[in-house]
Amino acid sequence: MKRTITALIGIALMLAMALAMVGCSKQTEEPAANTQTVTVTAAAPAAQQAGDSTTTAAATTKKAATTKKAATTKKAATKKATTKKAATKKATTKAATTEATGSPVQRFQGRYGSGRCTIDVKGVSNNTVEFHVYWSSSAWEHSEWTMSGNFDEDENGFYVYYSDAERKDYKFNDDGETETVEKVYVGGKGSFRFNGNKMTWDDQTSDHVADGMVFTKS
Repeated sequence: MKRTITALIGIALMLAMALAMVGCSKQTEEPAANTQTVTVTAAAPAAQQAGDSTTTAAATTKKAATTKKAATTKKAATKKATTKKAATKKATTKAATTEATGSPVQRFQGRYGSGRCTIDVKGVSNNTVEFHVYWSSSAWEHSEWTMSGNFDEDENGFYVYYSDAERKDYKFNDDGETETVEKVYVGGKGSFRFNGNKMTWDDQTSDHVADGMVFTKS
């Protein structure tokens, strides 16, 4: 009887130990489940980081597009300004060329002077000019010539030959009133030669009043 009780007690102790071991095993397995839960929760920041990366990439693309658009606009504006400047320069050059290569009348008409003598050159057609010469010898006397001719050109440039010159001499009193007008001659001959803003008068009449005299355009 005593042995039987001892045997039962031994079996009971073994069962108790077995149950205790099962309990320990269950407690050891539960943290593993918790670890899995933590892992799932930690996945949220990764998704947020991916979203942030997408937003950053979109912002970068937008900034690049804006920069490209601004560069294109600036390039177009620069090209437009350059084209306008070139057109203005071309027009100015054309105007200068036209002035330099226009008809002799356009280039040389105007007023020329030398000392007390002035000469007005006036165009009457595309190639014909009239000359009016005013030469003062004093406050009471002056001479005037009128003549006309056509432009010609030789190796030395443009010139006008005339053969219709008329000279008149005027005298005045102390009050500035005309006292006498003398017609000195008609049909006088000579020429005017042009070189830039200079004009040379060669008078071929008997008095040769202005042989080789140079006048400057005012």
